[in-house]
Amino acid sequence: MARELALGSAAILVMVWLSMGLFSAFQRQVIFPGPAGLSPGLLREVAQQVGATELQISTEDGETLYGWHRPAVETGTRRVLLYFHGNASSVLGQIELQNLLVSEGWDFVAIHYRGYPGSTGVPSEHGVHQDALAAWRYVTGELNTDPSRVVLHGRSLGGGVAVQLAAKVRPGALVMESTFTSVVDLAKEQYWFLPLRQMLEHPFMTRDFATRVACPVLVAHGEKDSLIDVRHGKELARLFRADEYIEVPNIDHNEVLLSGPVAMRYLQFLDRAVRP
Repeated sequence: MARELALGSAAILVMVWLSMGLFSAFQRQVIFPGPAGLSPGLLREVAQQVGATELQISTEDGETLYGWHRPAVETGTRRVLLYFHGNASSVLGQIELQNLLVSEGWDFVAIHYRGYPGSTGVPSEHGVHQDALAAWRYVTGELNTDPSRVVLHGRSLGGGVAVQLAAKVRPGALVMESTFTSVVDLAKEQYWFLPLRQMLEHPFMTRDFATRVACPVLVAHGEKDSLIDVRHGKELARLFRADEYIEVPNIDHNEVLLSGPVAMRYLQFLDRAVRP
């Protein structure tokens, strides 16, 4: 009996060790898969169609990032929404939202993280935060926008990027759309038996920055989100003491969240935070 227990324990340890090795090997691909089949030609074509200026932004550690700047239809004192996309998305992922923003007096700026189409380098948590700072410098420097008139909007993984940037700078507001409390919390829902905090190279501890964000906050989440459960959005709203929490019924992770009446609530929040 003792021998059987010892063999069973050894088998479990081997399984855990193998799982840890595989998880470590593939976590970059899981966290930063990038968009499939996105060519420079397609990016250029769509940029021309929507009136976007293609950007090449340098980071402090020597990478070059691809991005878009779409100016507002109505000119005035500039307001900028700096957007950070999800882990498998790109500047093409939210065209309808972009159209809405530029029609409502917002410049739209977005970048591709390092290693994504048009950008150099290899993605990592530390690296994408460097990318976010480079985008912030472009908006407040090259575009000469007052920091209080810049809203940071992050979707999914981009919410984890936007939060850490908001903790370092002083934006006018922060929007977290379909975002996790942390990659560690998210992974634990599937790999509860592994020591994930020690294993993960890119933990994105979004929840840990709640006390360091001083601007108005909006949290939006789909009720039926099957990738990042809605409880993540509820907990972020509680931790960050969100000025507004929007939970959209019957919406999954990859469906359009900020549309219809929800889009109006989103725009009203933006206008309260940064007046036209």
